[in-house]
Amino acid sequence: MIATEYKEKKFTMVVYRINEAEFSVLSLNSTFGKPKQYVVKWIGYKWICSCPDYAKHSEEIDYACKHIEAVFKAVRKIGWSRDGIEVEVVRRYKQKFNGNGRNAEAVKEETTPTEVAA
Repeated sequence: MIATEYKEKKFTMVVYRINEAEFSVLSLNSTFGKPKQYVVKWIGYKWICSCPDYAKHSEEIDYACKHIEAVFKAVRKIGWSRDGIEVEVVRRYKQKFNGNGRNAEAVKEETTPTEVAA
């Protein structure tokens, strides 16, 4: 028998505006275990990111990695300030466990953005 549980992981990022269509996103608690910086930009018909996750899904026209989501959250508040804005993105993962309690499979389920006061 396989049971399903949901696990949330919070990612804290600082977003800086480079220009009208380009942002720098510093992922403070990256999945790589140390801070990483990525570039998110608008290319006329979709947002793209320099992260490995986006590269895996780049053919999907509406895919948004957590760095693109961070830009969506920050852009309302950042204006043209040179200061970065800290945001938090929450990813929800579905985990399936087999009868002996081992993780049978972990699949990203959905994304729920939340805001962090800077």
